Amino acid sequence: MSNAFFPIRGTGDIPLIGRKVLLDRIWSDLTKATPTNLSIVGPKDIGKTVLLKALVDRASQPGSPYALVVYWELGYAPPQSDEEFISQLCDLMYSAMATDTIAYKEHRAELANDKSLPVLKEVMDLLQLEDRSVLMIWDGFDKPLSQGLLSGQLFGNLRDLFYGKKHRVVTATRATQTELARNKQIEDSPFWNMFDVNPVRVGTFDDTDLEQALTNASLSMSQGGKKELRNWSGGHPVLALSILNSLIRSGSSELTNDHVNGAAETVASELSVFLEMLWNECSATTKSAFYLILENDGIDQVRIGGEEARYLLARGLAVRDGSKIRPSCRLFTQHARSSKPDSTTLDRMFGNWDAYRREIRSILELRIKQVRTVNARLHRLVTRCLDDIPDYPNDCLNNLTSIEEIALDTIWQHEFGSDAMVPRSVISHWTQPPRDTDNIIKPMMDTDEWRLPRDRFKQLALLQRLTGSKVNFDAQAKSVSKDTYVLLNAIHQFRNRTEHADGQPIHEGVAVSAVLLCIELLSCLERELG
Repeated sequence: MSNAFFPIRGTGDIPLIGRKVLLDRIWSDLTKATPTNLSIVGPKDIGKTVLLKALVDRASQPGSPYALVVYWELGYAPPQSDEEFISQLCDLMYSAMATDTIAYKEHRAELANDKSLPVLKEVMDLLQLEDRSVLMIWDGFDKPLSQGLLSGQLFGNLRDLFYGKKHRVVTATRATQTELARNKQIEDSPFWNMFDVNPVRVGTFDDTDLEQALTNASLSMSQGGKKELRNWSGGHPVLALSILNSLIRSGSSELTNDHVNGAAETVASELSVFLEMLWNECSATTKSAFYLILENDGIDQVRIGGEEARYLLARGLAVRDGSKIRPSCRLFTQHARSSKPDSTTLDRMFGNWDAYRREIRSILELRIKQVRTVNARLHRLVTRCLDDIPDYPNDCLNNLTSIEEIALDTIWQHEFGSDAMVPRSVISHWTQPPRDTDNIIKPMMDTDEWRLPRDRFKQLALLQRLTGSKVNFDAQAKSVSKDTYVLLNAIHQFRNRTEHADGQPIHEGVAVSAVLLCIELLSCLERELG
């Protein structure tokens, strides 16, 4: 489709189609008396990048209140550390100032000589004094957030670049920071307090957007044809524009519903790879929910999970019809029907490594759905790991530290209470021979210090003894079992493996094993603490 009228997905610069109301709203928020920092949220391939590049164009026009516009695509080569984040940002600022090398000569010299946070902040502060506002647009911001390699301190420092100043930042992600952040310090950072509490949601094309696409292509289409265009595509930009490209190639002048139906059937095979990607990105429970919708030609929303409903609605794959959810994208529906497994497909799904690699995430998703939430943040962190299986095994395990720490905190709150003191009954057992010579217990006896140590390794050692998982120690825990200790200890070893990788990548199968440990830990905590 290199000669397509409407460029689609990775075919170079893609012009904005429609979205006028959305772009006007964003620009209004950025140019009002007290401009707002904005978070733009929308699914993959829905058009966020196209929208942001149109925003760059508008902000760069004469009369814009922004002297500099810095666009940063973070999704393809995200910074791997705080220092790398700041260094790349300095480079982008340096490049943006190339629009006027004379006016920005000194600022560029500083950034070229020292790509550090103090220098970046100094330059931003000087631009503020010079009444030169900076608009930063960070596209694909979910990638560095989800990798878990950046610190909460960095986000606090980034806040200082914008808070109380005229500079503004727009971020674009596929989900909110609460859903993406793997580090509690990042999730709770005051950085996010700068943003409008309501993210700007980018969804499918509405009727006005589709009408604009027809106008751009000089196409005349009957009302029946427009209805069928929406029925086939659900308003998803990739699907709708692919159908329009096919209609343009046909050379028909007056387009009816029959023309649209024919074009959609033609492009269905061309879109099979994209449709398969859409299908594979659905969780196992979302696929099950969609099959339920298809089998009943729509069902009450209460019969499927809220998360599954939101996923389908955001991508135009389903639509609300009163209290019901109905299928709304015929191309996706046809693909889903052809993908539905039957009782003979187990070997096809798991009979070789490639099949196992492709399908294992679905099994993990179904298993975690069986576990009731005991700690919401812990549950969310484990669920987040599944998004990186199987393609990003290293990223998948980046939040094991947080999982271990939150699980331990939850256990100690249950076992020792808010004062974090070892109960007297446990002390009485631990201080009797031969336990009184234990390398963990004896130092506590010598100092008469029975408060829970801060060191996580020592906490694991205490949990081993509390659950009776060490020789000569009987179980003294109120509820926590040996199974929980064994799982946490294994997760700790995986944590050490990820923190000291020494250049050795983690195999997908190993990553799956670690995630399964985390899911079963959730299950243990549900049984024992729930």
